[in-house]
Amino acid sequence: MLPHVLDIDAVQDVNGSPVLREACSAWALPVDNTSHVPKRSEEASVLSPSFSRRCRVAGFTFIEMMIVFVILGIMTTMMVRAVRGQWLGSARRSATRDIGAYLFRGRGIAVQQSRTAWVVRSGDVLKILVDSSGTPVQLGSQLDFFQRYGAHLAATPKDTVQFDQRGFAPYVTLIPRFIISLGGRTDTVCVTGLGKITSRSC
Repeated sequence: MLPHVLDIDAVQDVNGSPVLREACSAWALPVDNTSHVPKRSEEASVLSPSFSRRCRVAGFTFIEMMIVFVILGIMTTMMVRAVRGQWLGSARRSATRDIGAYLFRGRGIAVQQSRTAWVVRSGDVLKILVDSSGTPVQLGSQLDFFQRYGAHLAATPKDTVQFDQRGFAPYVTLIPRFIISLGGRTDTVCVTGLGKITSRSC
């Protein structure tokens, strides 16, 4: 059987007023449930701000890169200073040992050969002289501290330390000192009247 067809114009509510045609037609006609689904273009427009935000978060700004470079520069400077300080300290200690070695050598020659010996500073150069028939003669090679270590050599009160046949440093009123300077710091080697050579308590 065919379904009964309602006369839309004849339908009335409980108060006797006719029901709107639009209401009945809205009840009778199917509803488009896809109207609330956004289209592809709308999805792109909705997702584009968050997508651009993710891109901005994933990258680095110019200020962030500059901060990283500044921190790396500070760390590199600190490491270079530390390494350079260690190298200068090691070179200064080596130069101090060389001064002591030359002084011990000059004293040993004076005792072994029973003749006067001198350890002489000339600028940044240290050398040993021995008495040969009343004439000082250089013995062995000289050492240039600036050429080898980049250090400067000084001496007080005189540039010469004399050792006699006993290994003593005669005629000493003030303790002779050899001073090595490198990297803004100094080390000192002293010689007492009895010929003792030391780098402590100078």
